Amino acid sequence: MVLAGLCDSCALQRIVRTGRGSEFSMCLRHKDDPRYPKYPRIPVAACPGFTPREPQSSPPR
Repeated sequence: MVLAGLCDSCALQRIVRTGRGSEFSMCLRHKDDPRYPKYPRIPVAACPGFTPREPQSSPPR
């Protein structure tokens, strides 16, 4: 499991898993803004592009 700091609660984070079992935290903001690295050095403590992830709702019972 990747512990990426602030990225772990960002809507623009995607975890990339390789066929060999490695995991990387990818920043999707890099697609629109070259100032953001595709794979930031982790743990990330501060990021001006941070976008909070929407809380996941529980399925109805």
